[in-house]
Amino acid sequence: MLTVHLLGHAHVTYNGRPVPLSAKAVALITYLTIEKLPQHRERLADLLWNTPEARKNLRVELARIRSAGLNLFPLSRQLLYLENVDTDLNSWLSQLGTELDQAGLAQWLSTLRGVPLSGLEDLGSPAFQEWIDHQRWVLTEHVEEVLGRAYRQFERGGKGWATRAIAARAEALGFVHPGEFALEGREPESAFLTAPAPVGARGAADQGARPESRPAEPGHEADMALAPPATVGEAGALHFSAPVREQSLRRSLQRAAQGPQVVVLHGPTGSGKSYEADRALAAEDWLALRVSTSRAGRLVVATLAQSLLAHPFLAPPPAPDAAAFEAPSLSTQSPPAQPSGAQTDAVRTLQDVLLRPGSLEEDLVKVATVLATLPQPLAIVLDHAHTAPVELASLLEFLLNVPAVYPRALIMLSRTPPAQAPLCRALLRRFGEAQSLVLEVTPLSLSSVVQALGVRGGLDLDPAASGADLYARAAVILQRSGGNPLHLLALLEEGGLPQAGSALAAAARGAGMLAGGALPLGRLPSCMRDTYLGEIDGWPAPLREALSHLSVIQGDFSFTLAESLPDAARSGLPAAALLREALDRRALIETEAPSALGWPAFGSLGDVTRSEPCYRFRSEGLRIALAGLLPQAERQALRRHLAAQLEASQPGLALYYAERAGANQDAERLRKAYRARLGPGSPLLRSLSRTGGPRAEPLPGPMAAQVLSAPALPARSVQGVTEPRRTHAAASAAVTWQGYRLAWEPGGWLSVLSQGRYGHPHTLRVQVPVPAGLRDVPVLTLRVVWRLDVFHGGHELGPSQVAFPLRFAVPGADGARVLTPEPTPDYTEEGQRQVVHSDVALGTWMQHELVFNMAGQAAERLELHARALDLALTVGDLSLNGQPLLPLAAAPERVGVAGPQEDRPTAVLPLTVQR
Repeated sequence: MLTVHLLGHAHVTYNGRPVPLSAKAVALITYLTIEKLPQHRERLADLLWNTPEARKNLRVELARIRSAGLNLFPLSRQLLYLENVDTDLNSWLSQLGTELDQAGLAQWLSTLRGVPLSGLEDLGSPAFQEWIDHQRWVLTEHVEEVLGRAYRQFERGGKGWATRAIAARAEALGFVHPGEFALEGREPESAFLTAPAPVGARGAADQGARPESRPAEPGHEADMALAPPATVGEAGALHFSAPVREQSLRRSLQRAAQGPQVVVLHGPTGSGKSYEADRALAAEDWLALRVSTSRAGRLVVATLAQSLLAHPFLAPPPAPDAAAFEAPSLSTQSPPAQPSGAQTDAVRTLQDVLLRPGSLEEDLVKVATVLATLPQPLAIVLDHAHTAPVELASLLEFLLNVPAVYPRALIMLSRTPPAQAPLCRALLRRFGEAQSLVLEVTPLSLSSVVQALGVRGGLDLDPAASGADLYARAAVILQRSGGNPLHLLALLEEGGLPQAGSALAAAARGAGMLAGGALPLGRLPSCMRDTYLGEIDGWPAPLREALSHLSVIQGDFSFTLAESLPDAARSGLPAAALLREALDRRALIETEAPSALGWPAFGSLGDVTRSEPCYRFRSEGLRIALAGLLPQAERQALRRHLAAQLEASQPGLALYYAERAGANQDAERLRKAYRARLGPGSPLLRSLSRTGGPRAEPLPGPMAAQVLSAPALPARSVQGVTEPRRTHAAASAAVTWQGYRLAWEPGGWLSVLSQGRYGHPHTLRVQVPVPAGLRDVPVLTLRVVWRLDVFHGGHELGPSQVAFPLRFAVPGADGARVLTPEPTPDYTEEGQRQVVHSDVALGTWMQHELVFNMAGQAAERLELHARALDLALTVGDLSLNGQPLLPLAAAPERVGVAGPQEDRPTAVLPLTVQR
């Protein structure tokens, strides 16, 4: 049977096999399939070509269809139509009522490959392009409704894994969150609200007013959480506090009383942009109209008209005898309804926009007129603004500037910063600084996760568990998720956090599993994988294939290494063009030079430059998802290629690739080269003490190839100390540097979260000035109170330097002091003696006193170092000869900026470091 595929890139299959047809042929078949009625050849020719030779072009295209083996149209027939044709939409709908397991649901969702009818938008006449836009809008509305029904079905069955997978797919494709349909549950007020499906019967739409976001619990105002209804178990949604960003957003809405405001919220998928906007609008009693399809002005106008018709302001009032039986609703808190005459006129106007459209300008004026009559502040929320065309700027500017009684605002949700989103950049420039605001939705902070888990009782922690246990668990799950709320909840749901000392924890340690959960290395929760695959599916096929091959590289890579890949592995793309497009799409990012950071704002000091730029994938989850698309044989071939390319420069990593590829002869040669590169006395030689390389069976000590985390490890017998006190210091924005994320937490604690990229770890270097009165003393005694909750050195990758969670050094002293939980002898690195303190335990506060003999050298600065693949540690007290280095009275006003800071009074300020 002939099947027309509408849900993504339009194409045709016959008995399950793709038919090679031109785009015009696919457009012709698609048009006849959706319209169903016979169409005259002349009309079809004018629609698809709109040229003097249109009829001739149609005859040629029909001949090509026949030559492809499809005898669909007899030569003498003037009216063309199709019989016995099916669509992927029909088969997709037929599976909705069936019982789907995880594999079945993943297959069902995979049918949604992208925006409906992709590839047909630039074909034919303007009339055909307008028809495509309308059908895409109808299909999108229908798919969103079906996803909402499926979401509700699985939600009633308590299958959270399914609701997360559905929500992730919808988010990746730019659709409305299906939970909105699940929460609304109200039939449309009139028949025109349910647009007919183009193919097959369409079920009743569950549409209505967008519900208000549920406010945060008193004392725990959160400004970032998952899009509703994000829940874990039955205790309700987790809310993650970020008050500074929330206050900025609310102040912008309040300024709208003086003039329309334009707000850009940008952050990756799953960071909580939608929920954050909804929550702020609900708190200020604003009406939100969401536009999820922003690829054309006609679709924006139609979406606004549809949303307005579904809103209670324009809904017909209930009959008097029925009103008494209705349950109380939030409508009683809204402004009074419009007079019935004005209400009827507005409804008729919007119906005309949808059912009898005129020119775009005429319909835009009609919608703007209705918007101006609404008795409530209004915000247009534009999803996926990073993909919206810049041509929408004039349309949106007009909607905002039409005179209205109540304030107006535009909130644009973007996955990229405004500099990489043309529409955002254009509107920010037009409205100016006084009427605009740009907010980055940054990863979660440690304090927000501790607070959220604490409100929820630590996610079923043992009642006897201490606050320190909760802190450790929060650090583990935060480090594992990279601070992404969607990923964090997916990890909690799919993996959970084992109780300390449990059998699950012991099994996790034995299997080398990741911190705090039952998910092995390289394993992504299905929700996270679907999120990344949805993004990947929207890329051009050559770029997707080239990045899949590039994802075999672990960690950072240079242009030279990317260029060395075989031409077929780069899909024929030149290395420069491949990297440029990958950078434009934020699949890759350029790494920072390995320079030190200043104290306390963590601005780069620029003390190190790089001869050649290096790149890495934006996130480890994206790299893993891309690598999963590549056949095993191709991955192995690429590993052998990488082993040969890196043999001279990084023999340890080359050995890792060779062993993964099963190239035993090459591995033996590389093992000898790696041993020679390390030199005598290196603790890393222990990884080669048995048969096999760095990937050999984990050994106790620095060879362990597993993540150590407090919830999964029994407490070690060290003398514990009490938690350091906090100050009144406020939180600050995070600084990302060399795979670490540093941010001052509320109360003065500094959080540094690793991004978990599987490659050789970089060395984080922070330079702390030594107080002037201590620069000439002969002996410096450093007192540090700290805790370690996660540590993974990455020794299995064959690094050239030993990993550690924390190290202190004073230039000119008798050596550096290394703090690590792994039994390691003293060693020498870059000519400096490394004195190792192995009395380190996970999940508890510790105190160490470190003595530096200066031998007549002046002490200008103290250096704090970290080098680990996965790390979460907290320094709560730091003093030098009794003088406090941490703390500051307040966090710096501008982080990430180099240069001297204003002198501030000192007070005890704890420091948290995570990687």
